[in-house]
Amino acid sequence: MRFLLMFLVALACVALFAVGAPSVLVGIAEQGHADDAYVVGFVPDADCGDDHELYLRVMDATVLDCAPAGVSGSGQISLPGFTAAQEEELETLAANLGMDGLSAEEQQEIQRRVDEVAASVPQASRPYGDQAVWGAGRAWLGAGMVVAAVLGLIATFRFGPAGVSSSR
Repeated sequence: MRFLLMFLVALACVALFAVGAPSVLVGIAEQGHADDAYVVGFVPDADCGDDHELYLRVMDATVLDCAPAGVSGSGQISLPGFTAAQEEELETLAANLGMDGLSAEEQQEIQRRVDEVAASVPQASRPYGDQAVWGAGRAWLGAGMVVAAVLGLIATFRFGPAGVSSSR
């Protein structure tokens, strides 16, 4: 009976580890994506490198379609939680500032305006805002699950039938 209990505890710890470890990785990835959601990527050509929602070409302020292969982009600004009017305002601002290319000051002005609008976006409209646990919270929860699983496995094998009988 004690062996069966040990087996069930060990199985539960392995399952806890199997859920916790990916949660850490997913949480870190979600947090990185959410942190970059309102950062404008200014690129010299049509190369989209990082994970931004919006890319503007420096030489003419055109919106770049940085979509995976097989997915068609819109060529318009589309930021999570922004209204159509706010997106249109940003397109107009970028077009007006980028007629002769975007200087560092003009890039900062566009980013500053995106930050101002993003500050007014309700939490539920932000990336992952509709989820109870996401990003850093998911990563910490996953880390706690991994620690609990490892400690549970150590305790199971340390104080299980073999560990107790050998220490007597």
